[in-house]
Amino acid sequence: MASTGAVRPSLPHHPSSGLPDGAGLRGRLEKLVRSSVPRAPDAWVDLALACADAFVTHGGDPVTAGRSVAARCLHFGETQAQAGMTDDELTAVVQAVGRGLRRHVIPAVVREQDLPDVETLSRAVQELLLRIVGHVRRGMQAVLRLHALSPAHRRRALTSALFGGSDGPGLRGLAIACGIDPNARLTPVVATASGAVLDAELRGHGDVLPAPRPEEAAVPAAWSDDRVRTLAGSDIARGPSVDLVSLPEAVRLARATAAVAEPGRPVTASVDVLARLVVTSSPVLVDLLVDRRLAALADLPASRRISLASTLLTWLEHGRPANEVARLMGVPAQTVHTRLGTAKRLLGDPLTDPDVRLELLIALRAAVPRWELETR
Repeated sequence: MASTGAVRPSLPHHPSSGLPDGAGLRGRLEKLVRSSVPRAPDAWVDLALACADAFVTHGGDPVTAGRSVAARCLHFGETQAQAGMTDDELTAVVQAVGRGLRRHVIPAVVREQDLPDVETLSRAVQELLLRIVGHVRRGMQAVLRLHALSPAHRRRALTSALFGGSDGPGLRGLAIACGIDPNARLTPVVATASGAVLDAELRGHGDVLPAPRPEEAAVPAAWSDDRVRTLAGSDIARGPSVDLVSLPEAVRLARATAAVAEPGRPVTASVDVLARLVVTSSPVLVDLLVDRRLAALADLPASRRISLASTLLTWLEHGRPANEVARLMGVPAQTVHTRLGTAKRLLGDPLTDPDVRLELLIALRAAVPRWELETR
């Protein structure tokens, strides 16, 4: 963690609550931590100040405050274990900080700010300290367990978690144990052709994280489409570039992109097919939209239903006058005018409500191809 630099008051003083004001507590706490920590004091100071802020913000409740900083403490334990911190060192630091809090910081803050109950404040701070240590120790133990595995096993555990779906803290610890920066920017790629796999040249590259499935991998975000396509040896879908901890969600989006990619297209980026991804993201949700917005077309003959819906869809997508829509569709202008008039009469004018317009556009995007397939 980087140092926060100069201490700046971030919390108001609440004298009636029996809590110290944030600035006073922060200043004394930073001095105590710096005098108690033998190495990496900036990282410890950052954690201590975050916990002090949480304590005051949550009204001195150690349970709520401890819960709010749990993820940060866990990550701190992971990074410090990776840097070589032992459990004995953690214990020594916590004991020194605890003694300083009891003997110097809390009495001084209570005296300076005329707080009413030193014993209650001391007990709450001590309980928060115990919770913080518990979270830090769990982070350390997670990394130490991973270090007990061989490098190959650690790497396989990381890729399985990334491409199988996992939580952020677990991924962060795995990445650290593998010597990989958890903030590294990566892009998931998926082969789009049926049965295609990514070439061994791509999957074996030192900067690439190969997935357990041979058609998937994560490449550095800085790699161009041309480079990825050349190394992959097949057409690919490319998901969004994210940090490693966010990769599982990006992988799911890349898979969805591969499912809607046009055959023969070398690279299909998620950002280029967002509308199709929205339509395919939740079949249940899309069916709700179709039922809600297009129910009035259900009883029409299939050919008439499709012609009305496709004309309305083209009009909504292009935002052009009916005459231009007619030219795009290759039909007479009067036909488009008539179809749009009928559609608006049955469905309501989508121009009058932006939400309805959006819902109608999504519903039509999903329903028109479905109805055309049914007629064929």
